[in-house]
Amino acid sequence: MFAGIGLAIVGFIVVIVVCAVILALLAAILPSYEGRTRAEQRERAAAKAAAAGGDAPAGEPTPEPTPATDGEGDPA
Repeated sequence: MFAGIGLAIVGFIVVIVVCAVILALLAAILPSYEGRTRAEQRERAAAKAAAAGGDAPAGEPTPEPTPATDGEGDPA
């Protein structure tokens, strides 16, 4: 009887450890949501400043406009 309880406890601990390892690996692989949001805000601010005729903040690359590729442009 004690062997069954011990096995259940060990199994529970193993499951928790495996989940913690998986979450740690995912956190290391995937970029943080907060970091992506800040980067998007910087890009929007730089684009807004460029559209208003101002300079982009120092150290920030200015986004270049991309040409429309909807297939209706002049092929020549």
